[in-house]
Amino acid sequence: MNLVLILVRALVAAACVAVVVIARTTVGWPNLLTMLGALLVLLAVLAAYNRRHR
Repeated sequence: MNLVLILVRALVAAACVAVVVIARTTVGWPNLLTMLGALLVLLAVLAAYNRRHR
């Protein structure tokens, strides 16, 4: 179970980074909101990790 959770968190983090990199190439408010959403999810994953390893 622990390994599955680590794998899921790593995949979510990688997907968020990929979304930010892909959305960065175009200009506009929708892409900015997409990047902000991905960064918020990435921050939430980091917060969950830090809460567990406090």
